[in-house]
Amino acid sequence: MASSSAAPILLAAMLLVLQRVAAADAVTTFPGDVAALASLKSAVDAATVPAYSCLASWDFARDPCAAFPCGVRCYAPPNSSYHRVTGVSLDPAGYTGMLPATVFASLPFLAFLSLASNRFHGALPAGTPLPLSLRVLDLSGNAFSGEIPASLFTPASSLEELYLSRNALSGAIPPQVASLSSLKRMELQHNGLTGSLPRMDAMRSLAYLDLSGNALSGSLLDAPGRLPSSLVSVVARSNGFAGPVQAAALAALPAMRVLDLTGNAVTGAIPGAAFAHPSLQQLRLGSNKLGTVEEAPDGGASSQLIELDLGGNRLTGRLPGCVAAMPRLAVVGLDRNRFAGGIPNQYAARAAADGPTDKWVPFVRLMLQGNFLCGALPSQLRQLKEDGAVKCR
Repeated sequence: MASSSAAPILLAAMLLVLQRVAAADAVTTFPGDVAALASLKSAVDAATVPAYSCLASWDFARDPCAAFPCGVRCYAPPNSSYHRVTGVSLDPAGYTGMLPATVFASLPFLAFLSLASNRFHGALPAGTPLPLSLRVLDLSGNAFSGEIPASLFTPASSLEELYLSRNALSGAIPPQVASLSSLKRMELQHNGLTGSLPRMDAMRSLAYLDLSGNALSGSLLDAPGRLPSSLVSVVARSNGFAGPVQAAALAALPAMRVLDLTGNAVTGAIPGAAFAHPSLQQLRLGSNKLGTVEEAPDGGASSQLIELDLGGNRLTGRLPGCVAAMPRLAVVGLDRNRFAGGIPNQYAARAAADGPTDKWVPFVRLMLQGNFLCGALPSQLRQLKEDGAVKCR
C-alpha cells in the first residue's frame, strides 16, 4: 500500500522537473534585439518584400532566435536566460528602405550584418558607433547616399571587413577609419567619394583595399607611411590620384602582391625598384601620365611580376630591356606610349616560345601597338601578330 501511494507523488515530482528543464531550454530572444529586428523589417517598403523572400518569413508572433527560418543568427550567453542576435543577413530580394539606427544601437552582440545587393537608400545612421562586436559589415550594392559618418568608427571596434562598394556615397573618407586596427579588408569602390585618402599606416591588419571608381585625389605612393605595411592588394582604378611612385613607398609595402592604379594622373618615372619588389606580382599603371621607365637594379632577374601594364602613358625611349628578363612575366602591356626603336630579340623569343624554359615563361600576351617603333618585325613575331597574340602596330 505504501509503495502504491508513493507512485503518484514520484510521478508528479518527475513531471515538475521535466517542466523546469523544458522552461530552461526554451529559446527566448532578448526583447531589445526583437525590437531592433522589427524596426529593420518596418523600415523596408512592404511592396518590395516578395512572398518567397527571407524577410517575408519574419513573423514576430514567434520568437526570432527560435523560429525565424533565415536571416538571423543567435547566441546564448552564459548565465543568461535570453538569446542574443549575433548575425543579420538578408537575401538579395530587391528590398527598398532605409537602415534604422536601432540596428547598430540595440544589437550589442551583432557580429555580422549584410544587406548586400538590395535597394536600401538614404544616409547611413549617424551619431551611433558600430557595435563593438561587429566584425563584418556588408552594405554593398545598394543606393546609400551622403557621407560616410565618422561616428561609426571607434578605436575599440572589432570590425574586420567593411564593404560599402557600389552605392552613391559622397564626400571624404573620414579619418576615423584609420583607427580600425582590426580591419583586414575595405572595399569602397564605385561611389562618389572625393578628397585625399587619410593616413592609414596605423591600420596594421589591413590587407585588401579597393577604392576604384571614385573621385579621390592627392598622392598615394609619393612617400612611405601613407599606407599600412600589411597591405597585400591596393586597387584604386579610375580616380584622380596624382604625384609620383617613389621607391621608398614601395619598399614600405613588402607584402604587396597587387598594385592597380589604372586610370589616374600618376606622374614621373616608374622606379626600377618596382620590378625588384619581393612580392609584387601584378603591376597595373596604365592610363596615367608616367614619363619614363627605370631599369631594374638587377636587370629584372629577381622580379616576381606576372602581369605588367604600362599602356596609355607618355613613356619614351627604347623598350625596357629588363622586361624580357623577368622570369615569371606572362602578360605585358606597353602599348599607346612613345617608345621608339626596334623590338628587342628577347621580347620576340618569349612571345614565340611554345613553353617555359629554365629561365622564364613565355609571354602569353604582348601589347606594343601605338608607339613609334621602327625596323623590321622579328621573324618570330610575324605569325603571332597575324594570330592576334602580339599587337605591334
